[in-house]
Amino acid sequence: MIQLSRPIPLSPFQYSVASLLQVLLLILLSACSFGPPKSVDEIISDAVRNQPEETISAETEARTAEYYIRLASESTGVQRQQHLLKAAELLYERGDIQSASSQLQHLDAAQLENVRQVQIQLLAAKIAVANGNPTQALELLPATDGLTLPQLIETRKVHADASLALGKPMQAVRARIDLERFLVADDEKAQNHAAIWHALSQVPSVDLQASAGDDADTRGWIDLARVMRNAQTDISYLQQDILDWGTRYPLHPISNAFIDRLLDDYLKDYTPAQGVAVLLPMQGRYKAASDAIRGGIISAWYNEGRSEKPVLRFYDTGDEESEFEQLYQKALMEGASYVIGPLDKSTVSRLAQQHELELPVLTLNYAENPLSSSGNLYQFGLLPEDEAAQAADMAIRNGNTRAAVLIPNSDWGRRLYTAFTRRFESLGGTVLVTQQYGADVDDYSHPLKRMLNLDDSEDRHRSLERLLGTRLEFTPYRRHDIDMLFLVATSRSARGIMPALKFHHAGDLPVFATSHVYPGTVDPAGDRDLNGLIFCDLPWTLVSDDNMKQTFDKVWSDQQTYTRLFALGVDAYHLIRNLKYLQSHEFARFSGETGNISMDENRRLHRELLWAKFRRGIPVYMEATTPVVPPDADDEPEQANRGRSAPERS
Repeated sequence: MIQLSRPIPLSPFQYSVASLLQVLLLILLSACSFGPPKSVDEIISDAVRNQPEETISAETEARTAEYYIRLASESTGVQRQQHLLKAAELLYERGDIQSASSQLQHLDAAQLENVRQVQIQLLAAKIAVANGNPTQALELLPATDGLTLPQLIETRKVHADASLALGKPMQAVRARIDLERFLVADDEKAQNHAAIWHALSQVPSVDLQASAGDDADTRGWIDLARVMRNAQTDISYLQQDILDWGTRYPLHPISNAFIDRLLDDYLKDYTPAQGVAVLLPMQGRYKAASDAIRGGIISAWYNEGRSEKPVLRFYDTGDEESEFEQLYQKALMEGASYVIGPLDKSTVSRLAQQHELELPVLTLNYAENPLSSSGNLYQFGLLPEDEAAQAADMAIRNGNTRAAVLIPNSDWGRRLYTAFTRRFESLGGTVLVTQQYGADVDDYSHPLKRMLNLDDSEDRHRSLERLLGTRLEFTPYRRHDIDMLFLVATSRSARGIMPALKFHHAGDLPVFATSHVYPGTVDPAGDRDLNGLIFCDLPWTLVSDDNMKQTFDKVWSDQQTYTRLFALGVDAYHLIRNLKYLQSHEFARFSGETGNISMDENRRLHRELLWAKFRRGIPVYMEATTPVVPPDADDEPEQANRGRSAPERS
């Protein structure tokens, strides 16, 4: 099994005006001075020649943080500062981030020599990453000029970890690959390779491509990731593909041991299926949804390259919840290796309370309670709460921390509000105002005015006119303490809300939404009013152009409403063989049509989605490195661009 070197848990950053680390940065910048810029070779040469002498013996190095804190209390001047710094470093290494940060407060960086000041900056940056402040960590990092070799290595590691936390895994990959040339020890290289693979697992497949400036090492890593992802849907040629990869990159720094462990791990945990039982309601109120899911499963089965395919059997659960248990036993007797289904939440919730299931079951919905008693139950579906939480992540990464939330007056709207708010506030954001609108209305002026405080502005205007006894020219003044809007809406509602926002002087406000604002079909004329709206969605709807997507668009042209459920069926079929692998490896991902899929400790599958922005009525895919900006002139519709049939990449 590959042992991945796990960094301190990362999450998008929290902002705090009075942050200790920001104060520390000012101290460090005023206390440090660096010489003229040097080349990388000069840095390495100087580092080898001029390694600083440690004032603390090797025996003392092994002592505890508490020991150094006591020494600091008995010391003064430079020696006290050195003891405090050592204590802070040891506290960080054992994962006590709060205590490490507390020790830094007592440091007087100005008393320390330059090399120690750099240590403080690096430690402060690492603490910032651990505390979920990756942007702050990048600001705290020292300049690379004049660093010792160990300091240069640590700086690049922190830069890679911060990039990963900011949702820019490909930047982290390239930073780690660049770090390789500074590493000498085999164990350091092995840890770095594991970190590269971890970051690569988070890169969306659409972004998994080399740029013109990438060297052979980078291209090799990216190509290897593609090989392994192809095996997730068809393992037949994996070993041959690995051999072919080796002939293309004979001098690649990845060790044979790393490749062997990668291959062995996947082959060990990839579980073939002799028979797959699909239990869906093929009549009644869920028939249309089930037809789409079944179509996706069958399409994935037909497009599989292997010669021997599992036997697919479909069982109609109807509308009766009690039918599932009987059909499950029948599928077991007829040789099923896996079960896909059920679809309804109540049956999933009941199954989650069972202690034993003989066959692995991949549900197509989620139980009410996230905790599951059954070790063979895996929960998968298009959970809208996941999308709301990712909207919070995206907003925080973009630097938006003060939100307004606009939701329909419905259970669905309140569920997404709760998911967004819980995640947003956990990351340091604040929801300043929440406003509901009627789901069946066409005029959104009243809720928008209340949300933007325009009613107060108009009241002040009327009062002033009465006081002066004359008519006054007036432009309503909206509230400016919010820096973003989270919008929960269908495409119909969004088409009315977005132009209303512009009319009410909020056209410059970044608006984040879930996939519900986009029907899944490009309609430049119908969606021209959505320009500037940023939303998350499936790779299937934004960038996929494979055979299965083309088949769906052709055969199901009059039922595009179910396009995402079709994609759910495609992924469900491929996921069943990858469930054990996802469960056994903490950083494992399945690159699917519904997103980059991971599994939590309760065997619930979660999707990392892609992001797009409407431009000229067309959803344009945004790479992870693309900064989110407020709507601008480019978002206005242009007649010449209408009628385009597919999304374009930004």
